[in-house]
Amino acid sequence: MIDLKSKIYGMVSFGCDKNRVDSEKLLAFIKGAGCRVSNDMDEVQVLIVNTCSFLCSARKESIDAIIDFDSYRSSALEKIVVTGCLPQKFIGEVFEPLREADVFLGTDDYASFFEALEESYTGKRVNLVGQGKSLVSQERELTTDYHYAYLKIADGCYHHCTYCLIPKIRGKYVSYPVEDLLKEAESLGTLAELIVVAQDTTRYGEELYGENKFAELLHKLSMLDNIQSIRLLYCYPDAIDDKLIAEIRDNPKILKYIDIPLQHSESRVLKLMNRKGTREEYLALIDRLRREIPSIAIRSTFIAGFPSETEEESLAMQDFLRRAKLVNCGFFAYSKEPDTGAARMKGQIPYAVKKKRVRALYAVQKEISKEFLRGFVGKTIEVICDGIDYDKNCFVGRGYFSAPDIDGKVYFHANEGVQGERYMVKITKSDSYDLYGCTEDYENE
Repeated sequence: MIDLKSKIYGMVSFGCDKNRVDSEKLLAFIKGAGCRVSNDMDEVQVLIVNTCSFLCSARKESIDAIIDFDSYRSSALEKIVVTGCLPQKFIGEVFEPLREADVFLGTDDYASFFEALEESYTGKRVNLVGQGKSLVSQERELTTDYHYAYLKIADGCYHHCTYCLIPKIRGKYVSYPVEDLLKEAESLGTLAELIVVAQDTTRYGEELYGENKFAELLHKLSMLDNIQSIRLLYCYPDAIDDKLIAEIRDNPKILKYIDIPLQHSESRVLKLMNRKGTREEYLALIDRLRREIPSIAIRSTFIAGFPSETEEESLAMQDFLRRAKLVNCGFFAYSKEPDTGAARMKGQIPYAVKKKRVRALYAVQKEISKEFLRGFVGKTIEVICDGIDYDKNCFVGRGYFSAPDIDGKVYFHANEGVQGERYMVKITKSDSYDLYGCTEDYENE
């Protein structure tokens, strides 16, 4: 029998922050078994590649990486274990041709990791997708900077948006019990920022408790002494109700920031996407949020070039952005994914047209963001320090209106800066994405 505890393990995780949480739980499971984990590929003997398959480009990125990592077999690498969304959905297409991989596990098979790995050392290529055991654990090995972490409160999705593979990869929406989430959040240590995620956070608890428990969960999380602030991502517009708005408004630990993935602005396209809501309802929601929480920063994502989207509808989405004045936005060209309703729709739009529409949306949003950030110049704002930017020779952080990795930053000079600590920074300059400034003690020197 092979001694798996003597092996050195490594992991590369692709895709979203929800996938990152899965990776962190698997890493904790491996370390909990007494195994060593390393970031040095020259000594890693068992490499886990946690994959994304949301888009064709994500699948290509994962597959290309697996092929590239195979070259490390000339040094220490012995086995490549492929986990996550790619094998979960596409195992039939990848098992035979992707021979660089020794083991395949799906999104619910992590508890079978050592069993599958041991079998691979007998000379077999192992596929336990859908045959393994779920990893039920609140233990995490954090891969983020130590002062913030993600909390995945549910898996799967209720919705069947016609462009999206998630329900066919992750299955139906499943909320994790409140008591488990509280234990997990408490186990993460002192956090300046807890970022709450799920495919749709706003549906939390409906299938588990028979009623929506999202606002209640947020309130209980805010009562934990180790959590200094809470940020909300992926709040679907149709489920943002009075209770949730009041919790965001009245709870001092909840940052006045919300990510609402709208995906489009025009009612006809939204209906084709199988999205709930209309242009008028979206604008009304944005207006309401600003009335109730005047300082709220609203982020969103949009898809350009959905099948049959007209030039007029693309221009109308630009007009929507000017009207909504969202703080941060991401724009993506529609990707024709297999086994989705939109892939079968007529009116598929050429790639060059889709990219042109994405560029136009970014150009509009750039001016909106520039105007928003310009309003901070001359003011002093609270900034959480994320570390040092050695290229700019200063500290780097974020205001409440920016989430890690996806939004802009605040670059500032200070006599000292401790990661995870908050500083009052006087803003002296802005551009279309970032702010620049210094602390008062530095300015007075």
